[in-house]
Amino acid sequence: MSKELIIEDGPITRLTINRPERHNAINTDVGEEMVDVVTRVGRDPTVQVLILGGAGKSFCSGDDRTDERTMSAPHSAPFNQGRYPYHQLQTLFRRIPQPVIAEVHGYCMGSGFDLMLASDFAIADPDSKLRLVITATAFLPKYVGLKHAWRLILDDGFTSAQEAADLGLITKVAAPGALAEEVNALAERLAEIGRTQHGFLGVLKESLNRSFLPALDDDLRMQLIGSRMRDLYGLHPPADA
Repeated sequence: MSKELIIEDGPITRLTINRPERHNAINTDVGEEMVDVVTRVGRDPTVQVLILGGAGKSFCSGDDRTDERTMSAPHSAPFNQGRYPYHQLQTLFRRIPQPVIAEVHGYCMGSGFDLMLASDFAIADPDSKLRLVITATAFLPKYVGLKHAWRLILDDGFTSAQEAADLGLITKVAAPGALAEEVNALAERLAEIGRTQHGFLGVLKESLNRSFLPALDDDLRMQLIGSRMRDLYGLHPPADA
């Protein structure tokens, strides 16, 4: 495991993206390591809760666009969902039996926004700045409905933590200076349920998935196709084709 991820194992396992100089942008190597960690957590019956956070001033600023492996992806396999770690992570967050909590602060953008949406709970610092990518179609409409989804997808601006809470995109806005305390309190409560009612939260999560996200794999594949088409048009504008 590289130094760009910090893993704190235990009944409450914490996964921290440790690239503060890039506002925790996810490159291919870090994404693949995150897939390995989340897969291991999902198979470990001693883990009750997974917390996702970011080191430094931000939660996650999205894909690392300076990563050649990420940027070359449109040429190599434009519609291969397995090629892109953060799409795998969205699926894993929904498939593992443990609740996933996103601890959001600073910038939460692009793929970071998608991972927040894929989490079971998201608590945000009041000063967080959230912005989605234009192809955030898999989860967003389920949260906010069709009209707000169109508005948010086409809006290039940031969404405040309070507006995100009002729209149902996050669980709650933490009190100023109390983000870690509130995340830890929620994690402890969920872990206690997991310990005393083993398997209950996993079954409940799968039941919610079936009701809320019955076509998750297809929805994520369509989101990926939209994302790759956007990248291809950026590389080869129609006027230059």
